[in-house]
Amino acid sequence: MHSRPVSEIMSAPVLTIEPDALAADAARLMEENRVRRIIVVDQDGYICGIVTDADVLEAATAERAINPYDPGFEEEWLSVRDVMTAEVITIEPEAVIGQLVEKFMEIKISGIPVVQPAGPRGGHLLPIGIVTETDIFRLISEAWRADEASHTTDQ
Repeated sequence: MHSRPVSEIMSAPVLTIEPDALAADAARLMEENRVRRIIVVDQDGYICGIVTDADVLEAATAERAINPYDPGFEEEWLSVRDVMTAEVITIEPEAVIGQLVEKFMEIKISGIPVVQPAGPRGGHLLPIGIVTETDIFRLISEAWRADEASHTTDQ
């Protein structure tokens, strides 16, 4: 199980959004698609960030702390660029699940975009999928069910 490539368990196609979209649109997309993160891509489709439900919630909470009665208050809608994480941890589709789990534990994250190099000399990364802790749990659950089924038929 741990030596299978990440590409076998990743979710694809990946949900993306542009950095100039509204953070509220990202929240709506996450809710509609029942996901907790969206990959942010530039106009050429290259990865430039990631936005999570926690990013959007934190921004919305901070926004509510602003006093609209303050004389200097000027309402401004937050964009995805305002709330996203620009330094994205990624993994290649050929990496194995064991390497993925090590990254999850080392960096303390629960989802990683799967990318392939693109552009001149591979200088940009194209998102081709995403793998999350749920994918790992699903893999363990399937292995457990298969093991249970083989024990049942052995009796």
